[in-house]
Amino acid sequence: MIWLGISSLWCIIAIGIFLLLKHRYATLIPLQPPSATIADHPTIAVILPARDEVHNIAACLTSLTNQNYPQEKLHIVVVDDGSRDDTASIAHEFKGQTIRVDVIEAGDLPSGWLGKSHACWVGTQYVGSEWLCYLDADTRHNPELLSAAVQQAERDSVDLLSLHPRQEMLGFWERLMMPISFMTLMILLDSRGINAPSSKKAMANGQFILVRKNVYDTIGGHAAIRDQILEDVAIARLVKSSGYKLKLLGGGSFIHTRMYVRLKTLWEGLARGGSELFGVPLTSLAVLSALLGSLFPLAFPIWRLSVAIESPDGWMFASTLLAFIGSVAWYGAHALALHTYRVPSHYLFLLPFSNILIAIVNAEGIIRRFRGQRMWKGRTL
Repeated sequence: MIWLGISSLWCIIAIGIFLLLKHRYATLIPLQPPSATIADHPTIAVILPARDEVHNIAACLTSLTNQNYPQEKLHIVVVDDGSRDDTASIAHEFKGQTIRVDVIEAGDLPSGWLGKSHACWVGTQYVGSEWLCYLDADTRHNPELLSAAVQQAERDSVDLLSLHPRQEMLGFWERLMMPISFMTLMILLDSRGINAPSSKKAMANGQFILVRKNVYDTIGGHAAIRDQILEDVAIARLVKSSGYKLKLLGGGSFIHTRMYVRLKTLWEGLARGGSELFGVPLTSLAVLSALLGSLFPLAFPIWRLSVAIESPDGWMFASTLLAFIGSVAWYGAHALALHTYRVPSHYLFLLPFSNILIAIVNAEGIIRRFRGQRMWKGRTL
């Protein structure tokens, strides 16, 4: 009977994960296209912090300078955050275009600050627009992105609007590891709660944050969260806790990104993100879940079937059936994630290996956090 209970629990958990994941994807409201005309475009400044983005900066700025937003209302500021490559020189090539593009230096990193927050802060002091838009250099943009985002924010009276870009996973290691990480994020991401003013839940995606300048100034901006590694989540919490309206939407039709091209940066990014976003307890649970998820969904139903064949019994076959249903739901949840991120379905066959790697990278993230050895782009965090 104990194995019937274990099989039942496994079945309930796996089906629950599948249904919750399906619900999370369905409830992430997409950004709406802009209407043909906007009566009065507000001024907007795009702040683009960039450190060692030589492979991204040109494509990012090209898509920004091709925005259909009124040119006289748009100001793009690239903040070179101590790049050790040609990021700044490439960005300077975009100066002198019809849309105003400026390139400034972040300068030395002050004590108590982390790099990205400081670069965003420096860029903000350089502009005086009604709206501020913070973007990552690895993003690419549909020409209607800014028009759609500003129009949605003004129509909904939103003070901070953040978007989830479409995540591109093109290489082997990206496709092997990232879907599970984003699947975990989506399971825990309650977009309805985040968008509900009555809820304390708050989150933003630093790849796209649009915020009213007066609200940013009132809450203290990045200076108020200068030492936070996940500055996007921190500023979202600050905005919402200060009584302002926050909204998180799906932006896949307007903005996309390929976050990690090399295995080294992929590994560092996943190790840093897990322990910081979810905390040590939840990340430790993720390590255990990944280890169990590596072989258990395959081994458990096969083992129960072998036992049921050797000792035919109604309870044994019921336990076996529930074990198989649970494993089908488990793989179904991962298939849903692969489909969402446009990863070929044959990566399902590598799922045991994927889970083992995720367990290792999250465990390393926890160890680095306790040892104070968190690094990103040559800097200690």
